[in-house]
Amino acid sequence: MPKTYISPDRLRRSFTCPHCGTLSVMHYVVFNFIGEQFISMSENDPRANNRMHIASCQNCKKKIIWIDNVYVYPDIVAEEANPDMPDSVKQLYDEAGLIYNKSPRAACALLRLAIDRLCNELGETDRDINKNIGALVKKGLPEAVQKALDVVRVVGNKAVHPGQIAFDVDDTNTAVMLMRLLNIIVERMIAEPKEIDSLYQSLPESVKDAVENRDKK
Repeated sequence: MPKTYISPDRLRRSFTCPHCGTLSVMHYVVFNFIGEQFISMSENDPRANNRMHIASCQNCKKKIIWIDNVYVYPDIVAEEANPDMPDSVKQLYDEAGLIYNKSPRAACALLRLAIDRLCNELGETDRDINKNIGALVKKGLPEAVQKALDVVRVVGNKAVHPGQIAFDVDDTNTAVMLMRLLNIIVERMIAEPKEIDSLYQSLPESVKDAVENRDKK
């Protein structure tokens, strides 16, 4: 899933296609029904008590479907976990990724718990997630990530405890944001240091000795 992700929404004329993953313009058709009887394809037929909205992706030409404003097809695949994500965190992440489109509140609860567990994996064991995230910022996590976590009630005065549900904000977009933030934390705090260490270890021994001797001065 690309970093610039716009969740499918029948009120939007463009969003990230769940089939091809492209941010694409969508063309819509509407089918209106009274019960099971088709009556028209008007955008706002006042007689209808059931509607089907079908968006057609202009990139791959495949269809996205809502019935009575409820998204039904296709299942949306979540952003894949960073390969350096710890297994105990990835288990929660993957479970949330399977359900976030159909049960975003449950997915958000799992993802908040995953963030709390990730803090523990990174050595921050305070029961207050505010303090854990603050400690990670001191270790190199961008302050912007802390602010973003505050927006989705992971930290801050309105924070909920890990695993609890914030009913007024827990929608699909919140779940997508939490997944992205988890991947950003893993990238900054695990993957990047790992890559830098790998680059350092690949240096000739004479160069590493010179660096270490310099640091001792």
